[in-house]
Amino acid sequence: MNAISTYAEFRAAFLARIKAAAVTFDPLLLSFMDGLGAAGHFQIGGETIVTMEDPMRPDGLTSDVYFCQPPDLVRHWFGEGGYEDQIVPFLHASSTGSYIALWQLAGQPQRYVFLGDEGECLTLAERAEDLIRLLATGYIEIYGRESLEDTAEEQFEDSFEEDFTPPALARSLCFELTGQIPSESFASHLPFAPGKDPFEAFVAKAIGL
Repeated sequence: MNAISTYAEFRAAFLARIKAAAVTFDPLLLSFMDGLGAAGHFQIGGETIVTMEDPMRPDGLTSDVYFCQPPDLVRHWFGEGGYEDQIVPFLHASSTGSYIALWQLAGQPQRYVFLGDEGECLTLAERAEDLIRLLATGYIEIYGRESLEDTAEEQFEDSFEEDFTPPALARSLCFELTGQIPSESFASHLPFAPGKDPFEAFVAKAIGL
């Protein structure tokens, strides 16, 4: 990743990782990422990232939610269990190191799941359209179910003194690609209640809880 300097290079490396895992990355979600990257929402740093927020804004980035390729994250969670081809992290979600991943089991529908830095795990969405709506809401970070109960504006104003500005390009792309606009908060759109989430059960079994 250190040699990457353009969005095209990031995109190629990103898709190579997806291909290596033998899973499919939904074209709708790729179009969303492409729209951000082509418009310059791209930054080279500790991680090469494609951001929800415009990295050229005068006050800099405020969002910790961005596309990336974290190395060895699945092994840190699950050890050498061979889960790298079933769980593919592709979105940074919080300042403390939570991630969103694509989860694909043989014979099961593809889902988008959350791996929290403090051990929380849940299914965020079962369709790319719903994940795009979540990303376009404008949360500065996602650190579990509790964070999605607030509106993006409430979360922002708890951390910053300036007024909340919704991510205009992400919201425009969301409407263009899905025909929908983000809701004020996302908690009510989560597909499973606590204790009934298949990913929560999968993780518990995988790590022996």
